[in-house]
Amino acid sequence: MPSKPRDLANPIRDLFDAAVRHYAVKLTCPRCRNQRIFDPHALWYHFHKRGLPDWLPDVREKCRCTSCGARRPTLDLVHEEPNDDTLPMPSETVWKQELRRRR
Repeated sequence: MPSKPRDLANPIRDLFDAAVRHYAVKLTCPRCRNQRIFDPHALWYHFHKRGLPDWLPDVREKCRCTSCGARRPTLDLVHEEPNDDTLPMPSETVWKQELRRRR
């Protein structure tokens, strides 16, 4: 449920929106309940580099559990510290170029 009026006017639809608003991405395996929390900037950059769509439903379809291999984890946007640092962060130049492109 949106907590602020801003959330109603501008819903978070993709990884870039989540990164701009500083929401971490929490993926939970439906089978083994393994949880990983990713930095939104790093996850966006991972999809961006590969030319994959970063819409949240598409992200869910592309992910799988590293423990058991199950597909389609539960995706939540949270204000928690990331516990996964395996993905590289985008450079400041790349991030600023994308910010300018989307204005």
